[in-house]
Amino acid sequence: MSLVQCDAVLIERVLANLLENAGKYTPAQSPVEILVRAVDDELRCSVRDHGPGVAKGLEEVIFEKFTRGHAESATPGVGLGLAICRAIVEAHRGRIWIEPTHPQGATFTFSLPLGTPPAMDMAEEVPGIPSPPKS
Repeated sequence: MSLVQCDAVLIERVLANLLENAGKYTPAQSPVEILVRAVDDELRCSVRDHGPGVAKGLEEVIFEKFTRGHAESATPGVGLGLAICRAIVEAHRGRIWIEPTHPQGATFTFSLPLGTPPAMDMAEEVPGIPSPPKS
């Protein structure tokens, strides 16, 4: 078992931003998927949509402040969501990137480093869990 040490409220904000973007740019009734997996020494969380995707060459630029995937768009937003996501993920010593979803769409993935769970002394009392009988 692996452990991820993170600020749960900030990581929730990352997921919320990615899901909000997927909702904004994905046509109604199109699936949005969340995938989570451990790869080597990191946890990877992906939000995959089947919207218009991101234009080639904007894969890094899209994470900058005030940058939007489609400059002139009726879709609300000022282009801070992905910049905030990057700042939060990097503060956790992780990384965030985008890949195309085939045949159409985008997959935003962020990673967080895995740690080692603290060793527990089985004799240690844990609130709410009865201690094992002593022999």
